[in-house]
Amino acid sequence: MAKDRSYEFTGRKKHDFGRGSRWCKRCGDYTAVIQKYDLMLCRRCFREVAVSLGFRKNQ
Repeated sequence: MAKDRSYEFTGRKKHDFGRGSRWCKRCGDYTAVIQKYDLMLCRRCFREVAVSLGFRKNQ
């Protein structure tokens, strides 16, 4: 379950750009967020759910 990162809950000021402006929808982490295709997942969560999202590994 992701942490509540809403600005009202955390008391943080709203960031319009940079790392603090986006977070992982699954775990709430701010680092290594994949934004392509509007995923908004960190790289660790993406590796766990990539197959269920329809991505496959090319070799």
